Amino acid sequence: MLLPKNKYPKKKPSYQNFIYFYTMKPLSLFIAFLFSLAFYAQAQVNLVVNPSFEELYGCPSGYAQIDSAIGWGTLINSGGGTPDLFHVCCTSPSVCGIANQYPHSGQGFSGIQVLSGTTANYREYLQSKLVRKLNAGDRYCVTYFTSLWDSANAYIKPMGAYFDDGNVSAPIPMGLATVTPQVYNTLILLNDKVNWMKIEGSFIAHGNEQYITLGNFFPDSLSDIGIIGTPSSWWSYYCIDDVSVIDANLPAFAGNDTLIHPGDSVFIGRQPEVGLDEDCIWFVDGIAIDTIAGLWVKPDSTTIYILEQTICGNVSHDTITVTVSGVGVDEYQNTNQWVKVYPNPSDGDITIQYKFLGTDKCEFELYDVFGRKVYAHPLPSDATSVTLNGTFLSSGVYYYRTTQGQKSIGKGKLVVIK
Repeated sequence: MLLPKNKYPKKKPSYQNFIYFYTMKPLSLFIAFLFSLAFYAQAQVNLVVNPSFEELYGCPSGYAQIDSAIGWGTLINSGGGTPDLFHVCCTSPSVCGIANQYPHSGQGFSGIQVLSGTTANYREYLQSKLVRKLNAGDRYCVTYFTSLWDSANAYIKPMGAYFDDGNVSAPIPMGLATVTPQVYNTLILLNDKVNWMKIEGSFIAHGNEQYITLGNFFPDSLSDIGIIGTPSSWWSYYCIDDVSVIDANLPAFAGNDTLIHPGDSVFIGRQPEVGLDEDCIWFVDGIAIDTIAGLWVKPDSTTIYILEQTICGNVSHDTITVTVSGVGVDEYQNTNQWVKVYPNPSDGDITIQYKFLGTDKCEFELYDVFGRKVYAHPLPSDATSVTLNGTFLSSGVYYYRTTQGQKSIGKGKLVVIK
């Protein structure tokens, strides 16, 4: 669509997605990075493709270029108008840049007209195919952020989201889609031109839904129209950013209890995602330390991290204990009980030399960089060493722990290079 040429001052940016990285030893950082890539590929929880309009086929150069954003367009079954894409890389910044509104996050956002004083039920719609169909009977939390365009002189209330198999349509070119959205705003008048306003709600899926459509699905008479000032003609236009569809019953996940060596870091939680990050709050000793799905931490002593996750009112918690080993590879807790692992670095085969007191059961445990136990072996009390074949171990950094009963005898770091 074509927007009026009068421009307003820039708005204050909001910054939502930060990932905090701490210093890691090069090898452990590389291994953790590979694991995190595989983890993210399997664990995406937001079912919206390109939720913050960051991934582009090419930079926009003018209005009506939503198709430049990967995964987004207007109604595939006809109608829906000509939605817009705004991005910092726009080749005509005064037209499709971000001078009128900073993105809610990232570098881009979309925009649609939802009302016109000269044409009844004038509508534009955004549409995208989800990562997969929704599961019948499951409840999904739907969220997106919207802001009224600077020069718009009218506003509405019921901005919403509709889900179906892609059959929704509207009269060409810019008519009303006569369907009832599963989620729409009923709480506030959407008249804020400075801040991003959150649209959120949940619904039970039937199982055929694989498309999300955003816009105003109500006729003018039911749109709670408000006029700003006394214009001779009026219209309403909204920016849209950070769209998410997440299973409302997704459990909080802080990660598995982890053992690290002093000075090392570890990633806890899920990979950060649009829609999930602001639902998560991390606490240490009752103090909130971050709002994000997952983060790198570098505690200098054993620390318990508590994750509180709230998805459309569904609150869940999880905890993770990051144990910081105070024992180096060749250090012992005392001269009467000790353990030594060598060679270190190793090609996988290692010898465990030890001295224990008493006859309680002893065990050697090996953990990967994410704190997952990958190996355990008993240490006989009638011997002083055991040689283990580690052909199953991949190159990387591991942490070992030896215990006798409930007591820790020795801990350390093992590097495997093949």
